[in-house]
Amino acid sequence: MDNENSAIFDDVKALLGNLPKERNQLVPLLWRVAEHQGRISKSAMEAVAALLDVPVADVFGVASFYTLFEDLREDLREGVPAYICSDVMCALKDSQKLKEAAEAAATDRKVMVKESACLGQCDYAPAAWIGGKILREASCEQVRTAVREVSYE
Repeated sequence: MDNENSAIFDDVKALLGNLPKERNQLVPLLWRVAEHQGRISKSAMEAVAALLDVPVADVFGVASFYTLFEDLREDLREGVPAYICSDVMCALKDSQKLKEAAEAAATDRKVMVKESACLGQCDYAPAAWIGGKILREASCEQVRTAVREVSYE
């Protein structure tokens, strides 16, 4: 491993922090990497794969599937992201109302409300990911509260 990749590995290992080293922590760890680096590089995906003991192809598949990892650097300049799932299961459970609640709560906050094609929470629809926190079976009140509690640091 060269110096650059070794530094990235150490960085990703530090970001893993208190998360269990299990495959089900893949999305939270990728989110931490994306927030920290502004993107998810190939070297970071390889480090995540090594740390969680999963194939690199699995990490790449997850990182490329979720739209919330796209253009994160631009998103963070505009505000803390608040993703509302708009996929079929969430749409059937009125995720549009969650989006409207998030937008209303975000009017005086540096929070950017966006739709996401999938948050991987279909069993717990409707779902939202606000400030890095997943809300399952979310209500409009939970979404408003999460938007108001977002930290900008």
